Amino acid sequence: MNMEHHAEAVQFEIPDLAAAVRLTRLLGESWSVSLRDRSDVHLVSAMLRSDPRDFALLLRKVEAWISEESLCAIRFEVDGREYILAAGETDWAAIPAAVA
Repeated sequence: MNMEHHAEAVQFEIPDLAAAVRLTRLLGESWSVSLRDRSDVHLVSAMLRSDPRDFALLLRKVEAWISEESLCAIRFEVDGREYILAAGETDWAAIPAAVA
């Protein structure tokens, strides 16, 4: 990615509202963030700053959060493209059982 022409925001898709609020608060300590609720997912958007290292700093922060939350991976979008950010292992006991 050419950081001279980076996107202004990175959007993270978080399935759980409480987790999305926690991520919003965490990122809000360093970035301008917003939380948008959709019917299927919650979008946490972080505005990138002018520092060329900012994108990497943001992803490292979210990667650590993913591990702490035992989410395993989340999807994010930047420059109109979707990516997966993975860290840690899934806590299968925390996932609700499927209803037959």
